Amino acid sequence: MLRMENAATFLTIKQAAQQVNRSEQTIRRLVKQYVKTSHIQTELTPKGNTYLISQTFLAQQYPSQAEPLPAVTAQAQVPEVAELERQLAERDQTIQQLQNRLLEQNDVLNALTSQVNSQRIGRIEELLLSQNEQLGELQKRLPEPREAPIVLPVPESIKRGFWQRVFGK
Repeated sequence: MLRMENAATFLTIKQAAQQVNRSEQTIRRLVKQYVKTSHIQTELTPKGNTYLISQTFLAQQYPSQAEPLPAVTAQAQVPEVAELERQLAERDQTIQQLQNRLLEQNDVLNALTSQVNSQRIGRIEELLLSQNEQLGELQKRLPEPREAPIVLPVPESIKRGFWQRVFGK
């Protein structure tokens, strides 16, 4: 186990990766190279060994990443935040206007589609009426149907079968 004074100067692989903005796999490779040195410590846990890496060693390996960034004061952020909020409000207003225009265009498109469909239906009705008139004229031109044809009785000899006629039965 580690002593409390050492725990503050050593980081887990995950903590080290976050501090230097590298992947955990990169930190694991670094630990593997220096596992036998004093820069790496092994801690026994119920799940197995956990490796800890020295914060000073990490800073030596990644000097630019280990230095903390200067803190930005809250006062310097206020005008930037206000400007960003204003830009966001403008963007939202523009989006709303575009959505309204889109809805208006959809209404116009629907009205035009409806008008075109009614014109098509009207034209189809005109064509049907014209065809009905033509059919009526054609029916008038047809000759009147004659009376039913007269059916003559069929002689008995024709009604008999072939073999009956041949053999006379």
